[in-house]
Amino acid sequence: MKKILLVFLFVVFATGGFLFTSRDSQADEPVVEEVVEVEPEVQVVVEEYVVTEDDTFTSVTDHFGIPYADALAIVDTAEDVFDFTSIKVGKPFRLVSEDGVMSRLEYEPGTEYFVSVDLLSGFVTTKEAIAYDISIERAEVTIRESLFVSGLNAGLSEVLLLDFVEIFAWDVDFATQVQVGDTYTILYEKRSRDGEEAGVGDVLFGSFTNVGETSEAFRFVDPEGETSYYDPEGRSLAREFLRAPLSYSRISSGYTNARFHPVVKRNMPHLAIDYAAPYGTPIVAVADGMVTYAGWNGGYGNYIDIRHNSVYETQYAHLSSMAVGYGERVKQGEVIGYVGSTGWSTGPHLHYQVKVNGSLMNPLEVEFPKGDPLSDELLPMFEEQKKEIQAQM
Repeated sequence: MKKILLVFLFVVFATGGFLFTSRDSQADEPVVEEVVEVEPEVQVVVEEYVVTEDDTFTSVTDHFGIPYADALAIVDTAEDVFDFTSIKVGKPFRLVSEDGVMSRLEYEPGTEYFVSVDLLSGFVTTKEAIAYDISIERAEVTIRESLFVSGLNAGLSEVLLLDFVEIFAWDVDFATQVQVGDTYTILYEKRSRDGEEAGVGDVLFGSFTNVGETSEAFRFVDPEGETSYYDPEGRSLAREFLRAPLSYSRISSGYTNARFHPVVKRNMPHLAIDYAAPYGTPIVAVADGMVTYAGWNGGYGNYIDIRHNSVYETQYAHLSSMAVGYGERVKQGEVIGYVGSTGWSTGPHLHYQVKVNGSLMNPLEVEFPKGDPLSDELLPMFEEQKKEIQAQM
């Protein structure tokens, strides 16, 4: 047994010594070459299809060769992210294939995001922001005709002008207050994609000078990514009440205690504003509230009354039709009806009344509640963003 053990120990020591000298000997050290694995290039093919009038989602997927059962599964899987039964004419689908295997289906319902369906992992569906190249543009316009015509003549798009008007909708009644010689400034994002113009993005700053008085608006993106607009002191431009219930009209009759009524042929109080507008023009609720009357009301024709709180009430008359009913709750900006000429009316217009504590007041002079200011926590963030915007002006 001892002889066996001694032999074993000799072998171990001999082996260990050999290994030791081998590791320290450069002559015996093996040459190791670095091996770089090269990924084979993936062949990506993108096929695009634009939705036509007769298309459904399953007809689009059939065009791409996606099985009908898979199309139904996509609709079910994606329903919490996007409703593929509501695709729109003119909007593009893209099928992405990698090495001949369909890997992803994309759909662009608008200009802000696209919907992506992973065809290789159970049809997982996500919304992804569309990537644009952005440049910052500034426009200054002096009103010679209307705000819109002057803006269009200056090369601005209708979309940009609508965005601008919406920002100031709580401060300015653009149907009545705009004067020749007024000015406005817009700082905005101009988009391009793959070298081609792709419309406008956000308005970063806007100002409107009306008869020497200037209102300003700065964009603020909060920590949740929500965009809103504030005056230079950080007070919200979004308020409880809009200045007007419809857009782009004119006042045909103002607020007065004695107006000759064209139907009854005598002087009567007209404690309202009449907005002349084309038949069928949408009318919106100026603030959140509850419909307390919606129906025929004698000389007022089709008539809607909305109570907003214990102080304010608004009323809308001569409508061609109504989009809300008694007892319904409405949101600010929601369409409640359409301009008409029902009741005692000689042409299409909206008769608009405002009650404050039960008394009719001039809608153009009512001081509606101001917007809420930013919190002390968010104000420094707003100031930083405002400085960045001012640096680009």
